This record gives sequence, structure tokens and C-alpha cells, in this order.
Amino acid sequence: MLRLLAFVAILFVAVPSFAGPWLGLIFKKTEFENHLALDVKGVHPGSGCVAAGIVAGDKVIGFAGKPLADMSQITSVISSSKAGATVAVEILRDGKKKNLKVKLTDRPDDISSLTGSAIGSKMAEFGKNFYQNGEKRKQKPKATLLDFWATWCGPCRQTLPILESIYSKLGGQGLEVIGIADENLSTLNAFYEKQHRSPYPLYRDATKELWRRYGIRAVPTLMLLDSEGYIKGVWSGVPNQKALEQIVIETMNGK
Repeated sequence: MLRLLAFVAILFVAVPSFAGPWLGLIFKKTEFENHLALDVKGVHPGSGCVAAGIVAGDKVIGFAGKPLADMSQITSVISSSKAGATVAVEILRDGKKKNLKVKLTDRPDDISSLTGSAIGSKMAEFGKNFYQNGEKRKQKPKATLLDFWATWCGPCRQTLPILESIYSKLGGQGLEVIGIADENLSTLNAFYEKQHRSPYPLYRDATKELWRRYGIRAVPTLMLLDSEGYIKGVWSGVPNQKALEQIVIETMNGK
């Protein structure tokens, strides 16, 4: 069964693909005067919200001159704006309402220090250590599914045919799958030749740089990236093929 390993329960404001301008807040949804409000739990130090004076503990109650009704009120404005644009944000602090002008900033690639999760950060570039099928890398995939695995891991071996099946079905439509392991090259190549010839690119993370950067502590761990390379989800354990495939399709369709 697909099990969520890391999920940003306190959400941050960004457009659906994660790319482009953002507010730089993490928050929890609540209510104020019978409409939506956002309890601010954290503010990214490089965001316009910090410059405007918004701090953890504030409550966002209005946006773009109107009481906050739903999240689309925020995302639609942000997705149609560019970095440098100014938006009106109304907050509640110590029982008093305050109107602020917030300058949208470019969203940084790494926000893990803010969210405590790899989700929402941009995946680091791969090196040259593709040991099998490196020529199958896609120039601009619609989605990328990463599999952190090991040859000695039983659940990993159960996951491999599931990923192969999804890749076979969706690879031609824009899905990229990459297997990432850290074992010695002879072990990895022997497994490929004698036990499972994965049809997608395989990468050797010899120094475990990617494992450390994204806090990978268990195998298999799957990581789903959108078309811009931003991390949409992280899971551990053997996935349910139908559930995983649905999530992948939604990501490929920009949802």
C-alpha cells in the first residue's frame, strides 16, 4: 500500500507547479468572521512577506482587497503575476486588523529549511553516474518518478516490476523513471544483467549525496517530480500500482 513518508501538512502558498513567484508562507487553514483565514506558522526569510513584516502568529484574513474566501483567490493572483508585483494582504495581529503591501519574490529552489520536508523543493541536478540506460533520459519530462532502492532490499524488488509497468504505459507520454542506488558498480550491473533489467535510466549515487540532501532513510523511497523538477510527493514502501499511477497521471496533466 502506498504510504506517505513526508507531507507538508502545513501548506505553503505557491502556484500548482511550484515554479514562479510566491508569498513564502506556511500556514494552517482556519476561520475568521465566517470565512477562510490562514494561521501563519512560518515565513521564508527571503520572501516579500518578511519584508512586509508578516510573522508567525499572524492570521491572513484578506487578499487583494477582499476577505479571504478560498485558496483560488490567492493562487489565481500569484499564477498570473510576476516577481516584483505587489499584492494587498490583510492580517489580524493581537486582535487588530492591518493592511500590508507584499512584494512577490521568485520562489527559491530549496525550501526544506522552512517546511521540514523535501516536498516543494527543486530536485538537484544529476551527475554523470548513469550506469544503465542513460541514453533514455528525457529532455523535458512531464513528470519524473525517482526510486531510491537497493539490490538487497526485498520490498525494492517487489517495487521494480510496478515501476517497469508504469514506465511502459506512460513513458511514451512523457513520464521519466530513474532508479537511484549507492552500491558498488559491479553489484549493480550484476543485478541488472542477472535479475532485473529495468528499462529506465539507473543512477549510482556513489557518495549518497542525494540520499543525505533529501533525508532518505528507508528503501524503497519514491519521489515524484513535476515538469519543472519540483518535488510533489515522497513515499516509502511498496506502492499500490493503481494509486501511484493515478498520482503520476495527475502530475503529468499539471494537477
